[in-house]
Order: sequence, then structure tokens, then C-alpha cells
Amino acid sequence: MTAAQAQTIKEQHEALQDQWLEYAIERGRHYLRYLPPRGKVDYVLVAKMTSIDKDKAEELEPGELCYPAPHLNLLISIGDLTLNYGAHRYLCKPGETYYLTDLGKCAIPPQQAKGKLEREEFTFWYPKLLEELKLVAKPTATVVAVGRATWNFLEKQSDFPYRLEGPILHWSPQLVAAAQMASTLFPSEWEEFQQTTTREELCKSTEEIFGEAGLSQHMDTVGQRIKNDFRKRDMHFMFTYKKQMPLLRPDS
Repeated sequence: MTAAQAQTIKEQHEALQDQWLEYAIERGRHYLRYLPPRGKVDYVLVAKMTSIDKDKAEELEPGELCYPAPHLNLLISIGDLTLNYGAHRYLCKPGETYYLTDLGKCAIPPQQAKGKLEREEFTFWYPKLLEELKLVAKPTATVVAVGRATWNFLEKQSDFPYRLEGPILHWSPQLVAAAQMASTLFPSEWEEFQQTTTREELCKSTEEIFGEAGLSQHMDTVGQRIKNDFRKRDMHFMFTYKKQMPLLRPDS
């Protein structure tokens, strides 16, 4: 892909995001922008939707959110970074690329993002997801559902035109026990993983990801966040991705 073609995808992606922001405002909700891909990708990881604190959602006017550096969806929290780590280290082979997005594009308090509201959000945004995938994904791309809710919805769509795999875990305090299951099933590998994989490994992978994405200016801030917030539970998610991600590949 030429630089001009990549720039065209980026511009079209930004235009899509402008539309998504308008839709979010019309629905009385908030929106956090995603990192545009550098070209057509081999893997698209689709999570559920952005979370926002209930009190913050009520006090802010609907519109675009400003979260911590790098100010982009699915690249902020330790959970976001561990998911990127898994895709970068264990899903993509050299020369392959991935892209992260959500099925529901609005930011919604977690306690509200279920049941009827979840179905309504997924149904509304599904056609927009297909438009997004047409822009960013290669025809042979694999879509990975992040979380059971995303998987349950996409798996039922008869017109979904891509290879669908998953679901895989998304970082959540409520899912730590599920992430710990991998260490129970593979105790010797887990022991070795703990000896060789630390927060420095997450920091190194994140630095590579940010460098490729043109976000290196945020690495000092994010590196400090990893240093301050990284816990053993995060290693469990990293190990889970090491076991899950290779199984999602078409050549597995």
C-alpha cells in the first residue's frame, strides 16, 4: 500500500469518526476517538463499548471526551495496553497489522451497558461497524470478538462478511478469576512466563506500538502509568492472551 493510499484511509476514517461523534451527540451520549489504521489490516479486534463513570456522564454535555494521553480509545488504560500487547506479540506475525474498535461507539456507564440498552446500541451501530470494516480490513481479515456480548451479537448476524473468531477476554476487575484460569491450566508455562515477562515487557511492547502509530510523544506519560498501575492481575491477562491469540489465526 502506498503512502497516498494510507493517507486516504486515514482521512476517510477521520470522516467516519466525525459522523460517529454527531450520532453520539444526537443520542445524548459521549464519544472517544479511535486511532486510525495505517492501512488495510489483517485483524480487527472488536470490543463492546467505551465505559464512562456514571457521575461524569451526567455532568458532561454530550460530545467528544478528553481522556488521558494518548487521548485515544483502547490505548489508555492498563487493560487497553494488555490487549494491544496480546495482539502485537501473539496474534500478528511480522508484516501483519491489527486495528482495535468497539461495536457500540458511545461511552456508557458499565452498569447501564447491558440488557435492552446494550441491544439497542449494538443494533444501531452494527451497520456503521460494517462500513468501518469495509474501510480498514482486508477482504481476508479475521475479526476477533473481545468479550462475550460482542461475540453473541456478531455471531448471530447472517450478513457478517468476515471470518469471526473469539470471544477473548477483555480486561476487567470482574474477569480476573477468568484470566487466572490459564495459569491453573498451564502451571509450568505460567511459572516461566512470570520469570520472563514483567511490566517492562509491557512497556517495551507499548513503545513499539506507539512508535509504529506515531504516538511516541506520549510514551513517557504512558510508561509512568504502567509503572504506577501495573499489578500481577495484569500479567494474568497477558498470559491469557499468549494462550488465546495464536488460536485465532487462520493458520492455527
